[in-house]
Amino acid sequence: MDNHTNAEGRLASLDVFPPAQSYVYLDAASVGLTHKTAAEAINRWQTELAEDGTVAFDEEAEVKCFDDLNAATAQLFNATPADIAVASSETVLMSSLAWAAMPKRGSTIVATTITHPSTVYPWMRVAQHTGAEMRWVKPRESMAIDMDELLGAIDANTSVVCISHVEYGTGQTYDLRAIAEQAHRHGALCVVDGTQSAGQVVVDAAGSGVDAVATSTYKWLCGPFGTGLTYISPRMQEMNPGLLGWRSHKDMWDFQADRVELPDGAKRYEFGTMAYGTAIGATVSLRYLLDTGIGKIQAHNSKISAQLIEGLRELGAEVLGPTDPMQRSATVAARFAGKDSAQFARTLKQNNVIASLRKDFIRFSPHFYNSADDIGRGLAAIRAAL
Repeated sequence: MDNHTNAEGRLASLDVFPPAQSYVYLDAASVGLTHKTAAEAINRWQTELAEDGTVAFDEEAEVKCFDDLNAATAQLFNATPADIAVASSETVLMSSLAWAAMPKRGSTIVATTITHPSTVYPWMRVAQHTGAEMRWVKPRESMAIDMDELLGAIDANTSVVCISHVEYGTGQTYDLRAIAEQAHRHGALCVVDGTQSAGQVVVDAAGSGVDAVATSTYKWLCGPFGTGLTYISPRMQEMNPGLLGWRSHKDMWDFQADRVELPDGAKRYEFGTMAYGTAIGATVSLRYLLDTGIGKIQAHNSKISAQLIEGLRELGAEVLGPTDPMQRSATVAARFAGKDSAQFARTLKQNNVIASLRKDFIRFSPHFYNSADDIGRGLAAIRAAL
């Protein structure tokens, strides 16, 4: 962290996140600002491939591309590279996990009604095939899920708990260890979507005891579209993935079509060719966050989001989600009585304050490239709009 960064009250340098100089960018939960050097690495790879083909990107380089990203992801999730698989998105990884688990007829899959569709649609599809049933936990007031109610929904009939570590709308953050313990107590799997948590809060996948965590890189990890990362526990490493391809064999370069011998470990979930340049870029952005320190990022984001919440309440906003700060992330959802949220969001954008409209509320999501001054400017724009 350089002196300029310290002086600005940010953890990230504006040199690598140029849009943060032009906008009050409070929208990491939608699309995080891409690390400039990561984008350059992607463009360089694509240019070299166009100019030299496989001379620039041979089989050895292809293996290294995956190995480098696996190693960085292992550090992110407090795991080992053998526990990591990468693919083109969180959705394909979650789909493969769902078909691997194959919850049986009559069993229940526990999820919340406020989770993101990509978290739960794969499980709903598998449930349609097997005859498993969805058990939905609904929010109470202010769109907050009661933790006791969530844990109580997990019983002897539960086969899978599918949960977002951080809810995409309100930013509610769950205790993964408590959920995993309750699931395992009843013999169920605990599978987590970490897309809204990885990069903004510490995700101790191995230490929490969850069976899998899948995430994309284009939000809080400040990477590109087109890359998904997953931690897979030893229990799920023994299962048969739902998606198979040429990389699914233990000797993938053998190219023999009449046999499938899955590799040991999480690598069996790496099934096919992807946009390798995005994997290279994702590694660059991920290393930047890891070097900064996810714990430091979480503390910084918590501080500026608390400032945002206080300012919003002073302006008369209803802040959605849990009241307990320990259950909150940097994502802040708010609505203003008598105001059309869609029009309000457009007004803020016209004043260079970037946030997202979600349902009938506005979602703000500051990240480590934001400062307290950014929050102040954002609140001033909201005050003017009101």
